[in-house]
Amino acid sequence: MGSDILNIFVSALIVVRRFFLLIFYPYKTMRKISLESDYYQIGIILFLVFIFFKFAYFLRDKPYPATLIFFVFLTHFFFTIFFFYLFFGLNRKKMRLTSLLFTFSYALLPSLIWFSSTSLLYILVPPPRTFSLMGRAFSIFFITFSLAIAAWKIILVYLALRFSTKQSFYRIIFILVLYLIWFIPYSLFLYYLKLFRIPFI
Repeated sequence: MGSDILNIFVSALIVVRRFFLLIFYPYKTMRKISLESDYYQIGIILFLVFIFFKFAYFLRDKPYPATLIFFVFLTHFFFTIFFFYLFFGLNRKKMRLTSLLFTFSYALLPSLIWFSSTSLLYILVPPPRTFSLMGRAFSIFFITFSLAIAAWKIILVYLALRFSTKQSFYRIIFILVLYLIWFIPYSLFLYYLKLFRIPFI
């Protein structure tokens, strides 16, 4: 029991450290993550996502409980991993499913940061927001911040696929396009059901 707690603590420190390393050294860090085997790290990241859903549930009127939203997230998270594993793994028998699992878990960090930040801003600067100088400055800041997070997310997803599958740039882009073909209608379906305005992935 004591050793498990220590292992979880050490894994948590590794997650925090790699969070910052993924900002400044994404290429080198994601390559190391693709070789990882410490499943506590995945558990910690998914636990943080669960905590976010619990936190966000109390901010707005939610027709669905946070636990259900979390399980919906887990469904499309693991489906995404299996999607890429099946498409890339057909020609690469040595490709490790665990590599995709670890890299895509860490690729959740930009999403976690963005969704958590927007939730906090919802509390600190609640709508409606004015067209004053401060309001415009906030809008510019938020758009810039969102674009930076989106760029970071795209980089991490690409690197996750690059190091997990060892495929070329063009093949990765091609498979990503195929992924978006089903993911975009799926996102609209979730929006229609009021499960997610923006899918957490």
